[in-house]
This record gives sequence, structure tokens and C-alpha cells, in this order.
Amino acid sequence: MSVAVRLAAPTPDLDEARRQLDALGYCVVPNVLSAAEVAALKARLVEQAEGERARGVAFRDGGPSQPNQRIWMLLNKGRVFRDLMLHPIVGALMGHLLGPDFLVSSFTANIAHPGGEPMVLHTDQGYVGFWTPSPVVANIAWMLDDFTEANGGTRLVPASHLNSAATPRSSAYAPAEPANMPTLEDTIGAEGKAGSILCFDGRIWHGTGANRTDEPRHALLSYHCRPYIRQQENMVLGLDPAVRAAERPALLNRLGFATWAGLGRVESPRPATPLFVSSGAVGPLGADGVPIDA
Repeated sequence: MSVAVRLAAPTPDLDEARRQLDALGYCVVPNVLSAAEVAALKARLVEQAEGERARGVAFRDGGPSQPNQRIWMLLNKGRVFRDLMLHPIVGALMGHLLGPDFLVSSFTANIAHPGGEPMVLHTDQGYVGFWTPSPVVANIAWMLDDFTEANGGTRLVPASHLNSAATPRSSAYAPAEPANMPTLEDTIGAEGKAGSILCFDGRIWHGTGANRTDEPRHALLSYHCRPYIRQQENMVLGLDPAVRAAERPALLNRLGFATWAGLGRVESPRPATPLFVSSGAVGPLGADGVPIDA
């Protein structure tokens, strides 16, 4: 597959960023996070990663030697992470790609250590099994270190989100590859300074690059979806009950703890209160309306 390599210049102009998303499938927005915010997020991430290694629960990938470490369900692992999901840039870009009622599908991290292999190219909505004229999912990579060609900054195939012929044809988790799928030679490496974000359409072909430096590269990955798409992380089961009880309605709504267009309800099609306040569930009843065991 041959593509014309077109680079999206980093831009702080959100209108231009949205134009780049439409035309190229990705954009880089610099200076979204301050140096202090980057430092706080990175410190919490590094500490969490160390703790998971110490407890023997760390998840490793990146090739046979598994140098990279992934951290799942960040929403349980620090207020600093939960706050990030209400950052204005999320609504500005995800609202453009996915509509105003988008959800957080998952919020994870990838620490790419030296020696990792390039990730296989894929699309984030490959499980859909067919091309869609608009994305149903999209991603933001929050750069906690500089992203460079050398340290494995995310590799993308510009404008591949518009190529319906290069869409995976299976709805399985590992979708079948189209005959004309892109290769690494078709990709460019997304670059940006720490504090920048890389936002990309769920239809664009991409993959983590190989870190050829001597230092790890830290990134957070917030994956978002339209409100009728099944989330990658099951928030209802996975979110710590103590977090759920104390969290802000705005965040809980974004995590799927409210109904949308009749979806996600447990009893009334139009519950008077959001599900995170009271489910209003009705259990087994006798003929007289009194609850029974059944």
C-alpha cells in the first residue's frame, strides 16, 4: 500500500487541530499540560509501575524480552489521573470526533523501554469489521516524555482513516488483515514535546514504535468511544467502589454510569436519577407487590 506522507505540524489552534483530524486522521497539540502537571502524572505513574512489579502483577509486552510495561485501569490509581479525564482538551477533540456524549473506553499507560519491538500496525476500531464514514472510537496519547523517532513515538499512516479498502474485515478481537494493509514503510513517527498530546481517529492505522534510546518513554493512553459502543474497560465492574462513591457526577457520566438514549438502564426507560445515584432496580415481587425471594 502506498500513501503520500503528509505531516501534521503541531498546532495549539484547536480549529486547525480538528481540520488535521479530519484530513489526516491525527493531530499533535503542544503545551496541553504544564511542566508541573507532567511531573505529577509521571511521578504517580512511575510509582504505580514499580508497585505493580513489586507485587508481581505487572503486565509486560513489546516482544520476546517484554521490556515494556502497561498499567491498566488508571482511574483507580490516582486522583491525578481521574482529573485528566475532565481536561477541556478531551471534550474539544473527542467531542469533534465522537459527538458530545462520548465515553472513556479505557485509560491506561505504556512505558516503552529500550529494546521493545514495533507494535503490529492496527486500527483501534478493527473489531467493528467494516469501514465507517465517521469514527466510533478515538485515542489521545498524553506525552509525559518527548516523543521522538528514536524513542518509538507512535507510528501512523496519515489519511489511512479515509481508506475503506484497508479496513479489517473480521469482527474478532484479532481482525483479519486486508490484502492491501499498510506497512511500516508507509508510516511516519509522531513527535512532540512532553506535555503535548497526540490525538488520532480510531480508523487510522498505527502502532507503537521501537525505542532505540537508553531511556524509557512514558505515555498515558485515553481511549474514547461513542456512547453506544461497549467500553474496553468495564467501568461498572472495574471501578473501585470507594472511587465511585466519592467521584464527581461529570466524570461518572463520562465513564458510563448514566443512561443514554435508553441504553444502560436497569428498570425505567427514563430513570428520574442517573444510575450512579440510584439504580432504581426492582427485584422479585409477589402478586401483592411485596418483594420476595425468587
